Amino acid sequence: MASLEHALRSFPLWAIGSVFFLLLLGASLLGGLLRHRLDAQASETQSDGYLLSANLALLGLLIAFTFSLAVSRYDSRRVAVIQEANAIGTAWLRAGLIEGTEGQALRDAIRSYTDVRLRLPEADDRRQVERETASAQALIWQRLRTALPQAQPPVAVTTITAMTEMFDAAATRKAERQARIPGRVLDVLSLYAIMSAGIVGYVLGRKGDRRHLVVSSILFLLLTLAMTLILDLDRPYSGSIKVPVQPLIDTRAGFD
Repeated sequence: MASLEHALRSFPLWAIGSVFFLLLLGASLLGGLLRHRLDAQASETQSDGYLLSANLALLGLLIAFTFSLAVSRYDSRRVAVIQEANAIGTAWLRAGLIEGTEGQALRDAIRSYTDVRLRLPEADDRRQVERETASAQALIWQRLRTALPQAQPPVAVTTITAMTEMFDAAATRKAERQARIPGRVLDVLSLYAIMSAGIVGYVLGRKGDRRHLVVSSILFLLLTLAMTLILDLDRPYSGSIKVPVQPLIDTRAGFD
């Protein structure tokens, strides 16, 4: 299962979709062959239809649950970006309350920190960006310690709070990126879909009649699209559906 989870998370989506579709189609053909061999004279019964309907209904429920989970993860990452942009903007405004070169140096450090955070989505080496983030946070904290003696006590307290909230927002955003759909859920969903395709082939493939493969192929294509969409949503960086960082861009634009 670990290798399957790794494949679902790392292989290109087009490759996963192609293999998944072929597996569904192959399972359907095997199901039809099994039906033909068990009873070459069998005809479709009412119980077969109930079995197929119940199976596909449960498959739809599993897909809906997994899709909802993927959308929830995506929305959490989107909210985390907004919260970080707001936290950075607040820290910038609070730093502006400190007069003198110390306050300006603190603002320069926040500006550089924001530039680092903006590079995160498109960076090839995101671990390096995370290390640069930690270094930028250390520089901000150093500049803050230098600037605090120049600030009034109420300003100092609110500025410290704003800086810590900015750092916390970065940590929250990192945690949200790492929160993925549990691998076991994807494994079970994939296995259930393949077994369901086999049941489709068994129920509809009576007497070796393969005309149902046209409609079945369309069904398998829809299942493949749903599966690849779920995997796309579950890939914060490599997927095509990415969380927009426009709030951070807008915040950074206000610094100039």
